[in-house]
Amino acid sequence: MLTTTEPANRQKLRIKLSRPQTKARRAFTDGATVTLAWGRGLGKTEFILICMFLLVAQWDHETRTHPESGASVRGVRIAYLMPAATQARKTVLTRFLEKLRGQFKFLRGEINLTELKVTFPGGSWIQFVSQEQRELIRGLRCDAVFVDECDDIDIELYSAVVKPWFSEPFSFKRRMLGGTPRRGRYGLLYQTYKLGQQAFEGHWSLHATWRDAPEHVDSAYVASERRVAEQTGQLPTFEREWECNFDSAGDLVYPAFLESVHVRKPNPRVVWSEYLVGVDHGWEDPGVFLLIGVAGNGNDASVHVLREIYKQHQIEDWWEARVPELLALRQSSDVRTGWYADPSRPERIAALAKKGARFRETNNSIEDGVSSVANLMAIRDTHDGKKFTRLYIDPSCVNTIRELGLYRRKRDPKNKERVLDEIVDKDNHAMDALRYAIMSRFGLPQVSRGVGDKRVLPY
Repeated sequence: MLTTTEPANRQKLRIKLSRPQTKARRAFTDGATVTLAWGRGLGKTEFILICMFLLVAQWDHETRTHPESGASVRGVRIAYLMPAATQARKTVLTRFLEKLRGQFKFLRGEINLTELKVTFPGGSWIQFVSQEQRELIRGLRCDAVFVDECDDIDIELYSAVVKPWFSEPFSFKRRMLGGTPRRGRYGLLYQTYKLGQQAFEGHWSLHATWRDAPEHVDSAYVASERRVAEQTGQLPTFEREWECNFDSAGDLVYPAFLESVHVRKPNPRVVWSEYLVGVDHGWEDPGVFLLIGVAGNGNDASVHVLREIYKQHQIEDWWEARVPELLALRQSSDVRTGWYADPSRPERIAALAKKGARFRETNNSIEDGVSSVANLMAIRDTHDGKKFTRLYIDPSCVNTIRELGLYRRKRDPKNKERVLDEIVDKDNHAMDALRYAIMSRFGLPQVSRGVGDKRVLPY
């Protein structure tokens, strides 16, 4: 139970919301996590800004006191989380200032453009923060956080840094996330959207498209844009942006994979802190060894697939001879090298171990492994707009690259448009070797630490 004092003044506002916005506004209560899986035309950013200002209008000048501890806070504390500060300055800040100095001028907010913080006379504040400031924002405490384009935010940062912001007993603990599904089923948007669909502990989500707000969108224009996208081969992008389709890349397991970003030779100056070797057994299906270099330490590290051995119909002696060959490719024999294999063939693992392979416990969960690989594969932006990832592949690893473009999920036999969670057991030999190593070494993204640009750019 919280006690409050009445605000010093009130002003009547007339704000017209669309049907999806009205539903989301009603769901945005204390303790709620609201996920807006909305395509273009719904006004996600506009709606988020309105919700921020309405919180200030409602709570500025009010004091909340916790009855047990006696601790109190005046006004409402709001954080707007973004991938990079430059993003806010180029996009949302202009629209925010228009509202601050226009429709919500009566709130008398003052902005510090250096700190990107707005303070209000009744004790409230709105702070723009970015994941680049990871260490600086760890101790932040607030009542509400808004995350626009949340698939550009690392899941680790959201779990390890953002959630503790609501630890105070009198915090409203409100979260609103929106964006387009740039990471498919492996981004923050889908993670929180799915929890909302399951009605899990305060989570609420709504999928909506331009069709749900006909008063704001010209349907003929959208239909024309779709025809152009079909003609130019850009339909997946159209479906991701306009339809908020989590499976816009079709049934690909790794829709984020781009050869132009992920495939490149390693910088010869990089010193690998450790090596991983992923092993998948085979005979009729290819057997695979993947040698992977790790740059950096802990869960902040990046990886580079350096060499693949991918062969069918090879006897055990042949594979055993590959172990010392692979180990000889290391920069130094002193560098720790962990081998991770499908545990279904213990006798083969024992034979390879006699040749120098040091096997470690392997987590062979398919979905967990895919999530771990997808997290490293996600394309991120630095503060100056450069793109990077934490998983690279040498151009010589042609079968690994090929499988990344073929690895797919099953489709519903009764509805071919519907993509199922189950993955097709095909074109997955290098994929299995990759996930054995990555999942066993890094674990799931939710339980690992987040990353900052300086620590994950070894090149």
